[in-house]
Amino acid sequence: MTGGPPNVPAMAVDSVTKTYRRGKSEVQALRGVSLAVHAGEIVALLGNNGAGKSTVMGIAAGLVAADSGRVTVEGQCVTDGGGRPSRHLGLAPQEEALYPTLTVRRNLTYFGRLSGLKGPELRSRVEEVAGHLMLSDHLDRRAGELSGGQRRRLHTGLALMHRPTVLLLDEPTVGVDIEARAELLDFVRATAAQGAAILYSTHQLHEVERLGARVVIIDRGRILESGSVADLVVRHAPPLVDLRFSTDRIDLPRDLLESLDEAGWTNSGQYRVVARLAATDTVVAHVVDHLGPGAQAVLQGASVLPPDLETAYRRIVRASTGGSVPDPDDEGAVR
Repeated sequence: MTGGPPNVPAMAVDSVTKTYRRGKSEVQALRGVSLAVHAGEIVALLGNNGAGKSTVMGIAAGLVAADSGRVTVEGQCVTDGGGRPSRHLGLAPQEEALYPTLTVRRNLTYFGRLSGLKGPELRSRVEEVAGHLMLSDHLDRRAGELSGGQRRRLHTGLALMHRPTVLLLDEPTVGVDIEARAELLDFVRATAAQGAAILYSTHQLHEVERLGARVVIIDRGRILESGSVADLVVRHAPPLVDLRFSTDRIDLPRDLLESLDEAGWTNSGQYRVVARLAATDTVVAHVVDHLGPGAQAVLQGASVLPPDLETAYRRIVRASTGGSVPDPDDEGAVR
């Protein structure tokens, strides 16, 4: 794979805005979004449902018109005239785009031919993509007969057939089992190692860490933060102690009150107190001993939450919205 000049992003999103009109109301999907992806880099786009991730993907692919701003792919603007697709770009959107009555082989072959592949090169690429996505044993099965995870992998494979220099993957592991997910993530890393620039939308934070991706966090159409996982964790995820009590009438030590991060009732009927710790090596027994007999008597659970990407993500989004951080015991804490 070849890209543009050194230090020039393979894809650049510059101050893009987008508003959708639904009847008499308007929804601002993007509010001046800017980001860049360089050759050989994976950028993970993180955000809750409705944050604007898919709109970024659609505009970058030239399929959705931006209201203002511009997107360039390998130096060529794809947002002029309401949007135009780039031959340098491959997109695997959330919605599957397969021909269910055609076999896996014919689906891959068709999309390969659309991108100009033919003859031995086309046949070799079909075998290569199928092998990386664990579909070699299913090449002669109709796409409509595949499992949900297998269809999802085939869907991703269609975007890879022409070896794009910029690849947009919108939640590619939805419905994919654990083994196939690992293979897919390895393939994404290998594709980046060959020089592709990859924008990877997901809400699976462990995938971000496995990919070694740079993180861009988007919420309500705005970019909140960006940086490496390590950088975001250092800046936004201090070690925390998570205490669960049977009552909210607790006499907490002054230092815990001064470092309070959040407090409130959980769905499980416990009063939860989360406080920042000054030292990264603090163990939970030391915190419990420090509580005093009154708080200890109503304590139902305690744990130290080490710094991680999930904590950083939740704190960044909470700071933006002014809302509370979801209880990690509740389904849907990070989406």
